[in-house]
Amino acid sequence: MTQILDWRPDPGEVIEFEPTTDRAPVPHDVPASYFQRSHMQSAAAHRAAGRRQSPWVAMVFDLPGRADTDALAAAWQGLVRRHEAFHTWYEPEGDDLAGFRLPPGSVTVRPSHVGDFTSTGDLRAYLHRRLDEQTATTSWPGLLAGVVRRDTTSTVYFAIDHAYTDGHSLALLFDELRTRYDAALAGAPVDLAPAHGYLDCNRRERERSAALTADAPELAAWSEFLAVGDGGFPHFPVELGNDTGELLPGTRLHYPVLTGAQARAFRAYCGRHGGGFGAGAFAALALAQWEFTGNDVYRVLTAVSTRAYPRLLHTHGWLVNLVPLLFRLPSSPTLAGAIAAAQQGFQQARAGYDVPVHRALELLLTEGDVPAIPPMASYLDGRTAPGSADYLRADTRLLTGPDNASGVSMWFNWFPDRADLVVSMPDTPQAAAGVPKYLDRVREIMLTASGGPGAGRDPGQPPT
Repeated sequence: MTQILDWRPDPGEVIEFEPTTDRAPVPHDVPASYFQRSHMQSAAAHRAAGRRQSPWVAMVFDLPGRADTDALAAAWQGLVRRHEAFHTWYEPEGDDLAGFRLPPGSVTVRPSHVGDFTSTGDLRAYLHRRLDEQTATTSWPGLLAGVVRRDTTSTVYFAIDHAYTDGHSLALLFDELRTRYDAALAGAPVDLAPAHGYLDCNRRERERSAALTADAPELAAWSEFLAVGDGGFPHFPVELGNDTGELLPGTRLHYPVLTGAQARAFRAYCGRHGGGFGAGAFAALALAQWEFTGNDVYRVLTAVSTRAYPRLLHTHGWLVNLVPLLFRLPSSPTLAGAIAAAQQGFQQARAGYDVPVHRALELLLTEGDVPAIPPMASYLDGRTAPGSADYLRADTRLLTGPDNASGVSMWFNWFPDRADLVVSMPDTPQAAAGVPKYLDRVREIMLTASGGPGAGRDPGQPPT
């Protein structure tokens, strides 16, 4: 996960792939999801205030040699027609969002020559501007795809309004686009099953949410989470210099945590103590919090997939929710003792995967709202994503725009060659001084459990 301002693309010839249609869009009556509505309202507020925004998430990866633009255009056309997220959308209509769709077969994609770039800085500035412009549109398509062609290696890039995609969906596109490209080069058909559309997910979410009441059993975990925190969200264990909780310019840290071998050893350690890798990571966060603050109750919002059925595994959309993770460390806390508690806490939180965070808080909070960017801690096992074994060779990266943050958000990612931690936080002197110290301790706890430095002592005990 790389901010675009930190990306250094080699110059080359830029080709973009433009989707067009000869048909007029047709309205649909499926409401936007809670996350989509929140995202689009936030984007509208930025537009109204005249602030530049980057409402997209993007992926870049390399192809060998000088890419064939006709084959890439064919790959994109097949992909856009297959996935509902690329031919259905929402537009502001008063205080609401109106839905529209196109017949998939009416969409065609053609390559368009942009020009040759000889400077990395100029190329990145152009792509940043185009990504912002194309994905901030309130109408179709909200997608930008292209390639930087060079003789030895070409870099494919694509960005989508975050309202219509999540990280898993981007990973699916990495694999599908390469599969379609290879097939087009070989003149072979592509045998892919139709992908289930995300609008059905939106419809089911709205129907389930409408039936919820504040005393519904599905909200028990939320009620406990908010009660422990006096009705609010958890505070980060170190000072951030943002007492008002406003959205500030952010900065990003990237922590290599474990090598591939160390990650497997850490997972084995967690398994011996009643949990998985994710439980071990949350236990390490909780232990470091206890050491810094004396607080033995760990609370955090964590991301979970809502792809509950096999038919949704290939769906493109924003199929992620935030759930309330809460657990208490045992007396005389150690990592070994904390893992089982973290695992149990996560399982309880995961049981409410289909209760939208916005709906839960709408029912339970007497005042206040969901922050535009809620602080969270996410764990993703990226080793299972299609094509993940090629990420390193293809220099695959998830790109985001410049950060804004009110608190700290963390993403633990486990890939075939490593486990790393990406952190977004307010760009304040206090956060810059305190957050790295906390994260260094989290990493030390995990390294020790994996057999790394400090393995001779219990990974839950503070250093002497």
